[in-house]
Amino acid sequence: MAVWPDYAEVVARDYGVRDAPGVRRTRFEDGAVRQELAYTESFTRRRVVALLESDAHRVSFRTWAADHAHTWFTWADPEDGVQRRVRVVDGAGGIDYRAVVEPARTRRWEARLELEGLWSDTVAP
Repeated sequence: MAVWPDYAEVVARDYGVRDAPGVRRTRFEDGAVRQELAYTESFTRRRVVALLESDAHRVSFRTWAADHAHTWFTWADPEDGVQRRVRVVDGAGGIDYRAVVEPARTRRWEARLELEGLWSDTVAP
């Protein structure tokens, strides 16, 4: 199984977690709405910003994403350090790259993406 690249540092800025909808809604003829669980466990989605320190890291990350972002890979959850099995929502096409230009520094990149996976789907180290 592929592993999240170690050169793609996850930063705290804009990090977020939410559970994907896990209910199914059905509207009855009388207008009432019934909700029931659709799954025993719903996906957890994490909004992530990864810092890429150079153009070379961006090229490497794009290559990694083209090969692995659409499939399950191992990722160290920054909340608890547990290795989890996740994938990028919409694969490589779901990653937004933004240049970060600061005076007297080489250009860096932010890769903004959303990961999804089951909270309970951990991987032994």
